[in-house]
Amino acid sequence: MDLKKAFQTALDFEQKGHKVYEETAKKTKNPIVAKTFEYLAKQEVNHIEEIKKYIQQQKIELKGDKMEDTQEFFSMTTKKFKEKTELSDDDLKAHETALELEQKSYEFYKEQHDLTKDEKLKQFFKWIMMQENAHYEFIQKAYDYINDPIGFYSHEEKWVVEG
Repeated sequence: MDLKKAFQTALDFEQKGHKVYEETAKKTKNPIVAKTFEYLAKQEVNHIEEIKKYIQQQKIELKGDKMEDTQEFFSMTTKKFKEKTELSDDDLKAHETALELEQKSYEFYKEQHDLTKDEKLKQFFKWIMMQENAHYEFIQKAYDYINDPIGFYSHEEKWVVEG
């Protein structure tokens, strides 16, 4: 795949992600799901802008969310919405779809990273792979929380059950 096609595909991934995340945030009745997907939609816009800048300028300032940022956001959100809210099968399916999208994006960027010999491109693809990985882990944690809040807290807080 040539460079132009690689970046077009990357834009397509990020735009699709933005659309899916934005639509999910708008249609869910669950405030946790809405906050999660609003955050992800904003992050996808950042990625789109970064990719466009790289295409136009052939250089990029690597900025974006780090794993620590997504964990901090998630902790804040779960504390705020600790009480269980109405959850639909569509909300769970949205998380599953988001996980699939992030995984496919990561795999594509990894492939492009491994194919290129250009160090600036390698740096870009490594950066965006880290972004997609952070999103995947963020979505997985959100999914685990809304699916089983008690199980989530026992795993995250390393609860010890004595008997």
